[in-house]
Amino acid sequence: MKRSVFKIILELIKLIGSFIGIILLAVLMGTIGFILAMNITVFGALAIIKFLNINVALSYTTIFIVIIASGILRGLVRYCEQYFNHYIAFRLLAIIRGKIFDKLRELSPAKIIQSDIETLEVFYAHTVSPFLIALLTSTCVVLFIGLMTSWTLAIVALVSYIIIGIVVPVIYYKVNNKYGIEYRKNLGIFEEYYLDSIYGHYEVLSSGNEGNRLEKVSNMSKSLIDLNKGLDKKATLFKNVTNTIIVIMNILIVLVGSYLLKNNLIESPMIILAYVTLTSSFGSVLALAQLPGNLAMTFASGNRVLDLLEEKPMIEDNKTDNPFVFESLEIKNVSFKYDKTYILSNVIMNINKNEIVGILGPSGCGKSTLLKLLMRFYDVDGGEILYNGRNIKEISIKDLYDNVNLFSQTTYLFTGTIMENLLIANPKATQEEVIEACKNASIYKYIKSLPKGFDTKITDLKDNLSSGEKQRLGLARVFLRKPKLLLLDEATSNIDAINEGIILNALKRYKQDMTVIMISHRKSTLSICDRIYELKKGDIINES
Repeated sequence: MKRSVFKIILELIKLIGSFIGIILLAVLMGTIGFILAMNITVFGALAIIKFLNINVALSYTTIFIVIIASGILRGLVRYCEQYFNHYIAFRLLAIIRGKIFDKLRELSPAKIIQSDIETLEVFYAHTVSPFLIALLTSTCVVLFIGLMTSWTLAIVALVSYIIIGIVVPVIYYKVNNKYGIEYRKNLGIFEEYYLDSIYGHYEVLSSGNEGNRLEKVSNMSKSLIDLNKGLDKKATLFKNVTNTIIVIMNILIVLVGSYLLKNNLIESPMIILAYVTLTSSFGSVLALAQLPGNLAMTFASGNRVLDLLEEKPMIEDNKTDNPFVFESLEIKNVSFKYDKTYILSNVIMNINKNEIVGILGPSGCGKSTLLKLLMRFYDVDGGEILYNGRNIKEISIKDLYDNVNLFSQTTYLFTGTIMENLLIANPKATQEEVIEACKNASIYKYIKSLPKGFDTKITDLKDNLSSGEKQRLGLARVFLRKPKLLLLDEATSNIDAINEGIILNALKRYKQDMTVIMISHRKSTLSICDRIYELKKGDIINES
């Protein structure tokens, strides 16, 4: 959904919630910090005025104590401001990651997206607080110049802040916006293509396509570099424009002050005080002038994150308090279609507790789709799926996943040790339980043969494990978790006959603890099943 910048800002600010108190602390520290920095210059000017024998109520000792104290305290409050800003930013990013993960659980696997959460750090750490600091600091300076010197000079100061802190950033953002969005979009495409090339390097090399792949990566890199250079040029241009405006405003305040002095509307020391105060006060608004360089990409990322958080899931979770423990499953005249093509049509099956049931059929007949429906990744288009006589829609997703596990032919392993990967299934498992699960998955001997055993690190690309070894580690996870209902999708497709036999025998032993539904296109794999349903073109044509 396309949102205006103003709406994106409002919706991102809403996420701050209970952190508002910490933001106010950061703003207070930031404002005090800028005032302390100005004190060094202003009180230095007062010392010069006193040296010129102009009446100044403060003594030299007091002036120098204020200057030294301001310098020391400036460092302390600056640290506090940065600490509070980044505390808010990183805590909020953690909360947003949690929200994104929860949303992806609702949408997945029907929805896959890339998020730009890290980019929002610019908004929360370097936009919200600096804007409020600039507003408060500028207000204090305008009041100080107006009360201590002249309200005419105060108006000049106010105009300076509006131009540098609002007008220039708005123009900069409008000029930079489309380029920033284009850069972020192209960067996402490049990262996806680059990672595909890395993870699929075996296929790229074996097909002899590395030359074309490398050329495309190089061209995409050059395009990003050109875009980045364009953004840098615009940033330099607006930085120079901002500095020029500051010089012009400094000259303007001198001219206005001279006019006031000539007409006896102000005393000469007050001109010095006003000039020194104004020239030392641009730091807070300069921070705003530099923001648009990153904000275009930040708002683009924010828009995508907000789109995801507002997206309605295809599956509405029924968060019922009625507990569910698997006892039986009935698939009653179930039909399902992708777009307008039916994949399954009036499928009827009954599975009882502690059974091993097989589903046999060729590739593309709807076997995997049926298991996904049993996990409620999608809702059926016709018929019902009944667990313990209850419609699957009446069971919460959490309860469903606590009872039913799907193990597919592709096993994902996280970067970490073998033990860490296994304990994902059951973090409280004992060493003995892990070893037993690995033996049942016929992977224990292989793990023990490794120099570091269970502490062996699995690399990012998993190239130190074969497909069969990864699949057996995945099965070990299943045996550790011991679900009430296990759905096996071609679970031994990458495993040799000997190890397949060991795993199938282990499944038979687990029969007393869990129910198993196995799908395969090979009848030999289903030899341990109590019953076998044959599926062809989305219809059950035989039960044996």
